[in-house]
Amino acid sequence: MEKVSLSISLIRNTLQQSPRWLARLNEKTAQLDFVIAHRLGLESFREAAIREIAWELRLDRNRDFLVSNMAQINLEFVDQIPGGFDKQHVLTSFYNVEIYRTDAMNSVDIDSRNFWIRSDEICNGVTDCGRRLNPIVPYLINRANVIRHWESSQPIDRSQD
Repeated sequence: MEKVSLSISLIRNTLQQSPRWLARLNEKTAQLDFVIAHRLGLESFREAAIREIAWELRLDRNRDFLVSNMAQINLEFVDQIPGGFDKQHVLTSFYNVEIYRTDAMNSVDIDSRNFWIRSDEICNGVTDCGRRLNPIVPYLINRANVIRHWESSQPIDRSQD
């Protein structure tokens, strides 16, 4: 049985009135995807996330973003995942990511492949404008219950800022 080890980056934009998550357009499939890393060699799930964020978003791993030290949730199961033909042993870790330099956020915002999408769009697998997500994203998000359908309908509490 094939083993799949994925590190999924939950890159959230809290500068808007309600939270949005970063999805990137895969130009080959015309679908939106999260920054997802396959572990290489002996690297940790967190190291894989850091590597992939730096590479895909062209950000400096030492000053542009912060990946949580611990996974938000770890998920392990055996199932046939979207896009696969056989059952696979899947290990997935979800990491919260904060982009914390204005220049870094601006470079993410101006990249036409990047979209800030709501939680209900993620859970439904399609945006309001009809752009589909890679089916594995809503499948894993919903299975882990790591992003809830209603989260973007809740305004961000800035009283703590």
